[in-house]
Amino acid sequence: MNAADFFTESDDRHIRELRHELHRHAELELELPETVAIVEAELDRLMIPHTGKYAPSSVVGYLHYGDDPENAPKVGEEGHVYTVAFRADMDALPIEEESGVPFASIHKGVMHACGHDTHTAMLLGAAGALCRAEGAGALGVRIKLIFQPNEEGEDTGSQIMIDNGVLDDVDIIYGQHISMDEPTGTVMWIKGPAMAACRTYNVTFHGKATHATAPEDGHDALMMAVKAIGDIYFMNAREIGPFRPHIISVGALHAGNAHNIIAEKAEMKISTRFYTDDVFEIIDRRIREICANAAAELSGTADVEDGASAYAVINDPYVTDLAVRAAEKITTPEFIKETGMIMGSEDFSCYQRVRPGAFFHLGAADPARGFTGQVHNGKVRIDEDAFLTGSKLFVQIALDVTEERRGD
Repeated sequence: MNAADFFTESDDRHIRELRHELHRHAELELELPETVAIVEAELDRLMIPHTGKYAPSSVVGYLHYGDDPENAPKVGEEGHVYTVAFRADMDALPIEEESGVPFASIHKGVMHACGHDTHTAMLLGAAGALCRAEGAGALGVRIKLIFQPNEEGEDTGSQIMIDNGVLDDVDIIYGQHISMDEPTGTVMWIKGPAMAACRTYNVTFHGKATHATAPEDGHDALMMAVKAIGDIYFMNAREIGPFRPHIISVGALHAGNAHNIIAEKAEMKISTRFYTDDVFEIIDRRIREICANAAAELSGTADVEDGASAYAVINDPYVTDLAVRAAEKITTPEFIKETGMIMGSEDFSCYQRVRPGAFFHLGAADPARGFTGQVHNGKVRIDEDAFLTGSKLFVQIALDVTEERRGD
């Protein structure tokens, strides 16, 4: 059975239209009322039952669940039916849009610059085809459609949904992310370690203000931060080997408000990426030590607070193989590519700590047609010709799992 059998001629256009609506109504973190309304309206149109109980501004749809989906037996319980989850994130970024598209965000300073509007639209497109597959008797497993808030924020949406039981009845889970690094329609996969873990830090240095002409009478918080930055980068280069993947970047430093006053306070934001716990332990310990020592040398203090965090994305070999075989049925070999590990992070990793899962990327770049840029940039333009491939991949996975389970 092929996914193409369950898509209609109008689906491609409909997925694009859904994306346009989602893009216009870009919203942040756990406050996504307009986005949720669009998703719920589409699920209602498809007559897919759904709930918002797993997190604020979340939507979870149920396919092939029967009459009481919210009380389905959990994994390991009597009566459990094999369940595949597909996840799409829905939140945008605090970025001013400069893409020039006619469906630009109506909310100033907020843009879908990471493609979460495309992820949501593709999963909604898959939902329609899965409904047709169910009606034709081709769907023999339960499908859980997870529309998640706050992938970008500090209170990660995936963990909130997990804590509220979204994976209790799920056996395997898939996610995908649009990519501007490969040509449109390229399905990119990797087994095992795929994306780095991350931890951010918010550091505040406390000193003593004084006149700029008498620095000896104060404690310069700006200099504390500057010294800490240099020592952190020195540590990064000399205390962690080059064959242990990691990155430490200071992304922001704010101090003072006048040219003639020694800064009393300095605030610094640090982003770290890594794959293993031992590397994290070195980074975490040394950042705290370095900041405390830099402050103490200038008679100040430093507060180091943890910010956002995510685990490493580790793709399950079996679940990944299913996706690769599905990709081979919906596209040609030149558009299926094994990739290497990357240093970006994804809170999809939280799901993988609980259930076997696979996360893949979908190329959407075509410079000759003006689809260029990178995610997290206000000028990025994503090629919508990729969307049908993304939707079909979800559907083909569901069909293939059905055939495999029926063959057991």
